[in-house]
Amino acid sequence: MLISSSRRLLYLFCFCIIFLLIACDSNAPVDTNKELNARPAKLFLVGDHQQIDFLSFPAVVQSKKLSVLSFGVGGTVDEVLVAEAQKVKQGDVLATLDKRDLLAQLSSTRAQFKNANTEYQRALRLIKEDAISQSKLEERKSKRDVTKSQFDTAEKALQDAVIIAPYAGAIAKVSIEQRQAVKSGEAAISILGKGGLEAKINLPSSLVTKAGKRKQQNSSYLVLEAAPSQRIPTVYKEASLEADAISQTIEVTFTFDAPDNLVILPGMNAVAWINNPTKNQSGETVISIPLTAIAIDGDKKYVWLVDTDTQFVSKRIITVAEDVGENLNVLTGLNVGDTIVAAGTSYLSEGVKVRPWSD
Repeated sequence: MLISSSRRLLYLFCFCIIFLLIACDSNAPVDTNKELNARPAKLFLVGDHQQIDFLSFPAVVQSKKLSVLSFGVGGTVDEVLVAEAQKVKQGDVLATLDKRDLLAQLSSTRAQFKNANTEYQRALRLIKEDAISQSKLEERKSKRDVTKSQFDTAEKALQDAVIIAPYAGAIAKVSIEQRQAVKSGEAAISILGKGGLEAKINLPSSLVTKAGKRKQQNSSYLVLEAAPSQRIPTVYKEASLEADAISQTIEVTFTFDAPDNLVILPGMNAVAWINNPTKNQSGETVISIPLTAIAIDGDKKYVWLVDTDTQFVSKRIITVAEDVGENLNVLTGLNVGDTIVAAGTSYLSEGVKVRPWSD
């Protein structure tokens, strides 16, 4: 009976040991640890991308034909006949001053000149009859000349009280309002003539060099922020002869004409689109990858290629085309369908395992 009890205890002890071993083995985190040790990484699937036909750059509209008009005399504004952005024709009256005092001055000087001229003409007749001295004749001539000058000045002042459009264009700015007192020469109305509009952009010097090697016909246009649905053709005018020392960009100027349905004023913001000089003329597709995926080792560039079966990374040397932007074209080293690490390349090394990272 005692032996039987001992055997029962032995069997129970062995059963407990086996159970604990099985439990420990079932909880072994072998696969889980391997997965947790994989470094999270943003992955990029390499595909073929059609090269971009146009590149965009911010631009500001400027003008070479902008005139600031003013009254030739001081006074009180009587009428302002135009508004900003309004189109006008050559000879249109844009604004006038109160002319009452000017008209009175003109009437007074006209009468004085008329009297002085009559006296002078009478003196000319009398000098022939020796009925008047030469000095008297000179005195009357001098008086006639002075009053004529005063009359001409009053007449011009009346003309200067009116602002007239010197050419056809659009009103860029109106700086005066009715009943406002203005001085002679004070800026009143700015008018923008047709033509003479320019857009200036800053291009990387590498693009300027490549652009000069090919014809640029119909290769650029402008899109205003105020009219984003309309493309305005531009023509290359000139480029700066010196690159900016810090940004290594060159200022390039394009000219354009305002469409009939748009009023384009200096200072407006726009986007200039130019033909991409790095695009193959054949229009072939290329491999393009994010700039953040490229690492540098001395004079070599490389990416971390991901084995999609094991998720281990390996270094792959590549060559890229000289360009600027968020993406660069790969010339050699990658194939369509390859998976690479798109960011954080400095934290990787050969043989590291990665797993897709998500936000």
